[in-house]
Amino acid sequence: MPGARAKAGSLRLPAWMRSPSLHEWVRTLGIIIAASWGIYTFVWKEIYVPSQAPASISLEISLTPIAGDGTSDSSPASLQRELKVSATNASNRRLYLLSSFWELFPIRRQVLNRTSFPERAKGPFDALHVERGAELQPYPTEAAGKLFVDDHINPGETIHRSVIVSLPPGAYAAQVDVLVPVLTREPPRGNGLLGGRVLEWGYDKNDVVIPLLCLEGDPSNCLRLDDPEKQDRLMDRKLKAFDSNYFLNEQSVQVGLSGGS
Repeated sequence: MPGARAKAGSLRLPAWMRSPSLHEWVRTLGIIIAASWGIYTFVWKEIYVPSQAPASISLEISLTPIAGDGTSDSSPASLQRELKVSATNASNRRLYLLSSFWELFPIRRQVLNRTSFPERAKGPFDALHVERGAELQPYPTEAAGKLFVDDHINPGETIHRSVIVSLPPGAYAAQVDVLVPVLTREPPRGNGLLGGRVLEWGYDKNDVVIPLLCLEGDPSNCLRLDDPEKQDRLMDRKLKAFDSNYFLNEQSVQVGLSGGS
């Protein structure tokens, strides 16, 4: 039996492993690991992952009749409409808006022989669809301008813009195009983001919308970004270098006009 006692005694832990200081050290290490994991998880889930998620803006566009829209027999046959554009921040972070833009052009509908459809549908197609029995013909741009004056949208917030437009007689529908450049980081003060200039919008000689980089307060002093290489070098690269999540939200909507012909 003494041999058995000796064998059992040999399984006892050394004194240093039974020390209260070792237990305290292990407990402290466990707390540090748990706290580090909690901080890592919080930073990862609450800060880093949201910062890398793509921003999202939802746009809604409408054209609605207004009182005294000119469609009565005693008034000119123009079509008065209220253009409403709403933007909702559907992401979980504040989004920053650069200069935004809208344009509108009317569309008229010319009735055609339905048998001409196969010939007209050979393509290539443009922005307007091909319709059997009718042809949609766009007018020149009727109205355009800056869209929102807000410089940011908070998470879940919606901002609005409303403007009255007059469309020409015979308009069957209208197309509204909207451009909203969005950053997920707050731009630096002093217009340092684009070389001391601010983003605006205008038209080139072919009536195509182009970005302009203008000196603030001096609309006559603008760099016209009228070709893709110039736009990439002077605007897109700088915006993407500052914010990899930068995006240009483009939306085009065709709206039927009640009262149109």
